[in-house]
Amino acid sequence: MPIKGQKRDHINLPCLPNWLAAILGLTLFLCSSYGSVLDHNLNFVQSKALEGDKYYQGTLALFYKYGEQGLPIDLGESERWAKLAAKEDGGIGMAVLASIELERNKVERGQFLYDEAYLHSNLRDLAKAKDPIALFCVGLMEIDNPPRNVEKGIRNLERAAEQGLATAQATLGMIYFTGIGVPRDPKEAISWCSKAARKRLPLGMFYLGMAYSSGDGIPRNNDFSNRWIRAAADKGLVMGQLTLGMKLSLGDGIERNLDHGVQWLRQAANNGSSEAALQLRRFENLLVKSPVRNSSIPNSEKRAVTKLAQKSTMPSSRNTANKEASPRVPMPRKINPGPSTDPVQMALEMLSIENNEEVAQRMLKEIAGQGRSDALRELGMLHYKRQEFDKARENFLKAALDKDAQAIRYVGIMHFLGQGTEQNYAKAEEWLAQSLLLGDNESNRYLRIARQFNK
Repeated sequence: MPIKGQKRDHINLPCLPNWLAAILGLTLFLCSSYGSVLDHNLNFVQSKALEGDKYYQGTLALFYKYGEQGLPIDLGESERWAKLAAKEDGGIGMAVLASIELERNKVERGQFLYDEAYLHSNLRDLAKAKDPIALFCVGLMEIDNPPRNVEKGIRNLERAAEQGLATAQATLGMIYFTGIGVPRDPKEAISWCSKAARKRLPLGMFYLGMAYSSGDGIPRNNDFSNRWIRAAADKGLVMGQLTLGMKLSLGDGIERNLDHGVQWLRQAANNGSSEAALQLRRFENLLVKSPVRNSSIPNSEKRAVTKLAQKSTMPSSRNTANKEASPRVPMPRKINPGPSTDPVQMALEMLSIENNEEVAQRMLKEIAGQGRSDALRELGMLHYKRQEFDKARENFLKAALDKDAQAIRYVGIMHFLGQGTEQNYAKAEEWLAQSLLLGDNESNRYLRIARQFNK
């Protein structure tokens, strides 16, 4: 029995077999070396990574990938640090590289790296020692890589989240919002996303903003929604940039500002979003036709969210305002300013420029009656935006008969989320695969997720 006050850094294990003593010693070493990584500040992690420590190199790669510890999302830096760690058989670096490759749709490469991380690195030992970074990587691997064990994966994510890893907290929030592998639970989702948002994690801020936008598990509040989505976009989250660009371009729950909407869409497109690239072409043409080109950002958008993140899930609207710079992106070189003659385009201009949804819907209904698939799709989008899922699905299905790829994608998404129909991952996969074959590259990321849960 140790003497009171005696340090226990070194423990003698004379009564244990050598192999068992070695395992226990390794576990104690891992716990003492890495168990408190979240207690260290970012400067410490960066300095250890620069010294060549493969654990901290992998950790820094994960931080850059998800925007952990206040860092902006930077996939280039993430990949660089992950490769440095992987060269030394660092399991966390391999796991981060695997997730990057899977997002690029390089499935075989991603699965190979996951297998290497699991079988030929220190990742499992770290996870057994309850290291939060390793628990997150193993949890994601168990969800993302065959043979899949979603239940076990979520348990590991929960262990990492309970230790305070914001990336794990936001991921759990996303899982509970969408009902992926668990019963859908908006309140549980809000709880986890709020914790991640308070730590300024982009994914947590984005999902909290979307919850405020739709009133899903929380009272609807466009002001709070716009602040959180803007904060996520500022930190480099592509889906945040795309969403903010669309909201500003359409005036959806925010003062319409086509100039800044186009800028955010361009930023998302430059970061790899094919959906943003598609919408960008549409709104660039509308931009020069708009009679009023408001170039100022609404005051409600400028308010800082830093203090909001430190408050409860329902932040006060009386926080100190801070000016945040809008993204400076050059205007496109070529824009066709000619007036629209296409009736669908005229309806969309009525929606985007005049902000007259009632007239736009009436025009689209009339055109859709003539069998135009693009009119049916846009009509479906109007209903989808209002969460009128039955009507949205009806129009998407009609457009799908004419092989409209975007409409087909939305049918798949609605099956995946159980919107206006029963949740069915197999049907979601079928629709999304069809959309991808028709050239809708945006379907690819949804298809990959759907395949994970259609076992």
